Amino acid sequence: MKPGEELDLIELDKLDMGEDFKIILSRVLNGSNVYIVGPPGSGKTAMLRKLGLYLSRAGKDVAYVKLEWVKYGWNLGEYIKHYGVKIKEFVGNDGGMHSAIVLLDDGELLWSYSSAYRNLIRDIRGRQIIAAFREFDADTATLLFGDGFIMYLQRKTATKPLVKTPLGLGFIGKTAEVVVI
Repeated sequence: MKPGEELDLIELDKLDMGEDFKIILSRVLNGSNVYIVGPPGSGKTAMLRKLGLYLSRAGKDVAYVKLEWVKYGWNLGEYIKHYGVKIKEFVGNDGGMHSAIVLLDDGELLWSYSSAYRNLIRDIRGRQIIAAFREFDADTATLLFGDGFIMYLQRKTATKPLVKTPLGLGFIGKTAEVVVI
């Protein structure tokens, strides 16, 4: 299977995510925050995107936020302005400032670069959050977004973990290796 980011909406729709997806979809439709946790390659992004597709079809306004794309200090409006077209490609709608549901990808970046996301976090607080994390800090997630259902995915681990940083921050005073997939 291709990584979750490379799937188009038709491929994503056909993807069988199993019982985990059904459980998560049920929780999301009941209004719960959901935190999806797993190693690289476990299907977190694909699951998050498929949830967005299903919610869009159900008439829900969904904002997909990939923290890796957020530049330092951006709020939700700036993110949507820059990535609205890409969001539509990823989940079927372009979300918006007033989306009640936020799909948050690369959530582990919150732990290391919290000041970079201060404005974004301020804008999404109080909304229903469905987030994907490589590493998870339940206490911090609860403080930021509230209680939620945690789903741990354990399938298909990547051979070598990659390090993610927000755009512009990964190269400050460091040498970096860029992997093109």
